[in-house]
Amino acid sequence: MRQPRLITALLASAGLALALGACLAPWQQRQVRLAIVDWPAYEYFYLASRKGLDLQQGYRLQVDQFGSLQDQRRAFSRGDVEAIATTLPEAIAICREAPARCPSIVLVLDDSNGADQVVAGSRWRSVAELKGQRVGLEPSVLGEFMLLRAVQGQGLKLADFKLRYDGPKALVSQLQRGVVDAIVTYSPHSDGLVADPRFRVLFSSSQIPGEVVDVLAVSPELLRRDSKQVAALVRTWWAARQLAAQEPQQATALMAQRQGVTPEQFLSSQRLIRYPDRNQQAGLLAADGPVQRTLQRLQRQMREANRIPQAIPLPKLTPGLVP
Repeated sequence: MRQPRLITALLASAGLALALGACLAPWQQRQVRLAIVDWPAYEYFYLASRKGLDLQQGYRLQVDQFGSLQDQRRAFSRGDVEAIATTLPEAIAICREAPARCPSIVLVLDDSNGADQVVAGSRWRSVAELKGQRVGLEPSVLGEFMLLRAVQGQGLKLADFKLRYDGPKALVSQLQRGVVDAIVTYSPHSDGLVADPRFRVLFSSSQIPGEVVDVLAVSPELLRRDSKQVAALVRTWWAARQLAAQEPQQATALMAQRQGVTPEQFLSSQRLIRYPDRNQQAGLLAADGPVQRTLQRLQRQMREANRIPQAIPLPKLTPGLVP
């Protein structure tokens, strides 16, 4: 009598599995491609994908790593990725390069509080002293913005420096070899330089609080097509932050390993970054809030530096997706 019952049970289980599979298949096929670069805060998205936190939200997160801010930005502008973790200057640059892809900002990830820097040889005492000298930076809006902010009010422009553009890792090597006199860089690329007495930090984002802000932005197509999917992506960020708080050693080790640094170095870089809470998001992304004001200030500065034309849109703020 057991065999027929066993067969019946197996058939019932198989039917249930098929039914569940039919229900889950479209859900599982949903995927969001997110572009990131080497930056400590962005590693939480990698942590989420490794720990299956995206699957818990009903989709699959593909984290695409890029070697430079320019490559990351262009991938979003071309439509290769649907979401991007980036800075406000780079988000504005997307609106310049591809107005139809001008992104919607759905979450404020962090505020750089010293992790973005202008680093020079120890002989230099200020950024103004670098007039006429070789300064390396990424071909990105953020690099130029940092350099301009470092000399604001001192009558200097980008044309007053001998600019050398390259990727973040190559820039560090060039400074170490004396090919350039200073570079605009950020953690983790700057970690070795900061610890080396041959170099000094002349300027950092700690001197311009609230201006170097990292955000999660999505394409207008994705937001129109499936706002629930975007909300799931936002929830994934908070799930990763919660996991890191509950399992700090394991989470730090995983994120540090991917960045190629020690857990101690990763934690050190984290101290130079501020993370807003959920309850701060609505205020940050309000129509008249600090992010909007920063975007408008950046827009003016970029126009004055002839980096963007007058008639380009600004990224849109979409605060209603934060749980």
